[in-house]
Amino acid sequence: MRALMALAILSCTALSAPAAPSLQDSAPRDAAAVAAYRGGDLVRARAEWTDLLASQHGLEGRERARILYDLGNVAFRQGHPLEAVGWYTSSLRLRPRDADTWANLEHARREAELPPADRGDLHATLYRLLGAFTSGEARLLALAGLLAWATTLVLEALRGGRALRWMARGGALLALLMASPWLYGVGTRSAHPHIVVEEGHAIVRSEPRADAAVVAEVTAGEEVEALDTLPAWVKVRAPDGTEGWVGAGSVFALER
Repeated sequence: MRALMALAILSCTALSAPAAPSLQDSAPRDAAAVAAYRGGDLVRARAEWTDLLASQHGLEGRERARILYDLGNVAFRQGHPLEAVGWYTSSLRLRPRDADTWANLEHARREAELPPADRGDLHATLYRLLGAFTSGEARLLALAGLLAWATTLVLEALRGGRALRWMARGGALLALLMASPWLYGVGTRSAHPHIVVEEGHAIVRSEPRADAAVVAEVTAGEEVEALDTLPAWVKVRAPDGTEGWVGAGSVFALER
């Protein structure tokens, strides 16, 4: 199984979908990156895809997610599984149900000696279901539930009756269930999410200085919220709420 996952990491880029035709200037650069990857020139492939992400802010969500995924494959092949975890996690924020990305993420996490992103228990399964929608999909789902509930309320107001009262109550429950992914996203997604990619843990300091007091340590693979940035430092909020500064190379921005 591990060998199959490793093979997927090495070969999935060759099977990637072509670049979005609406972005004509990005297609040649994407093709050049794919050719470099296939030819083993990982440095050039990384440079082409990274530059493409930085210069093409109009890339559609799924197309951007594919390039993030490809950069994860590059990082993994270059021997940086923790960085690959960052790229794959970033890609999943744009296409959270992609099976290949999930498989490669879990493989990279094992190679980096991190616990699985999906532990497979009931709690993890529930949160994976709630997080299986993009922010746009979650909003549309919540709106559809609200519309369905409003329809039952209007019918009850116009016609009355016991059956319609029960329908209105059922509509309220349905609206709540359909809004759950959106509520989950609002409650859990930080404004500027980063993931720790420092081996072992990242040291959080009280000030952006190497000799400043240590206020916390955040384990590799944990997500933090970036609050401020300096050329060599990032101010973060750790999962326990502690705020402080970490070296810029210790964390990986998930919004790209």
